[in-house]
Amino acid sequence: MNYTTDRQEIGAPAPHDGAARVAVMNSTGTNSRGSAANLSTALAKQGKHVCLITADNAVGNKPAVPGQAQGLSLQELLAGRKVLAEILLDGPAGCQILSTGNTFPNFLLMNGVEQILLVELLSQLEEAFEYLIVETAADTDKGSLQLFQAAPLILLTITPEAESLTKAFSLLRALKRNYAEQPIHVIVEKAGNLPDAHGTFKKLQHAAMKYLQMNPHYLGYFPAPQPQQGSLAPDPHSDHYLEAIADRCCSILETIAPTASLSHHFDELRSAQKLTDESMASAAEADGKIARSAETRTLSTPYNPGGWHERLNDRIALFDAIHYAGMLAERESER
Repeated sequence: MNYTTDRQEIGAPAPHDGAARVAVMNSTGTNSRGSAANLSTALAKQGKHVCLITADNAVGNKPAVPGQAQGLSLQELLAGRKVLAEILLDGPAGCQILSTGNTFPNFLLMNGVEQILLVELLSQLEEAFEYLIVETAADTDKGSLQLFQAAPLILLTITPEAESLTKAFSLLRALKRNYAEQPIHVIVEKAGNLPDAHGTFKKLQHAAMKYLQMNPHYLGYFPAPQPQQGSLAPDPHSDHYLEAIADRCCSILETIAPTASLSHHFDELRSAQKLTDESMASAAEADGKIARSAETRTLSTPYNPGGWHERLNDRIALFDAIHYAGMLAERESER
């Protein structure tokens, strides 16, 4: 199924090997927002064909996407009321944005038709774009972890705050328990300077290596914004830091051979769930047949005169008769 009325409406795909390079990105810092949007913008400024997929509904932890905050337009696409070109938003520097809300975490709760449509949508995005940057929440439930397991590269954004490091460690632990083996690269936000950024990263790396036997890698840092001369103007060097991070991200993704695409991963989940549902239905049907067969045997068991229960009743009646006869004889003798 083709979701677009015209492929040119979503931009002409840049030449690539037919499969987008995918990175799942998460920010654990308090009031930290826009990391994935900043990276997507930096990649787009380098001429990359980029789509930012926002899959984070956490309050205050997602980029502002007017009219798309809860992924309602994606639901309209899955219902057949919209096409892809109508729900993609134009972002800075030519990158495009697709808001999915909680669609991915709830994938296993969707019906079969919706699952197939979402897999086809992902396949089309992988063909149309060079880079897919997926912004997701730091939730450690099974549904949210599916996105981390699907991507060949995980980007984790932290801040020097203790709460951010705690959340990041919890996420790493959940990934470890779910056998995620993808490389994990860390970006430090709101760092005062380079030594501060390195120190923050080392804290997380040390804890991960000691307690989880995981070795996250340092990707770069983004300093806290510094207003110029009391104004609200951003630090003019911000673009420099973003460009460096984008360059390193591209280099890493180009050296990683993806074991599976997003569409392939979710299609496998769909197939596995279908087999499980069919097995459970078959087992339930078999149990029902056994129960009905047992009930039929019980209702159709013929009456068997002279059975053991009747013989027992006869003996009890005989003993009662002998007992009463003895009592009558005793009373007659007393008279």
